[in-house]
Amino acid sequence: MPLEFYVLMIPFCTIPVCLVSLDYLNKSSELKKRNNNIIEFDKFIKQKEEGDAVDSAIAELLVFTKIAA
Repeated sequence: MPLEFYVLMIPFCTIPVCLVSLDYLNKSSELKKRNNNIIEFDKFIKQKEEGDAVDSAIAELLVFTKIAA
């Protein structure tokens, strides 16, 4: 009896734990991907100002006093 009990209980205990941990890893990697795709506008303009002549000309044209969302 104890052997059959363990053979039946181990899969029912380990499989949900594995599935929950895989789901957590999947959600955390999706969140990381979303955060990496966000571009901060101020940093982008500063990088453009430090670039070549074309980038600095574009950055001069993109000077805003107020940015409306």
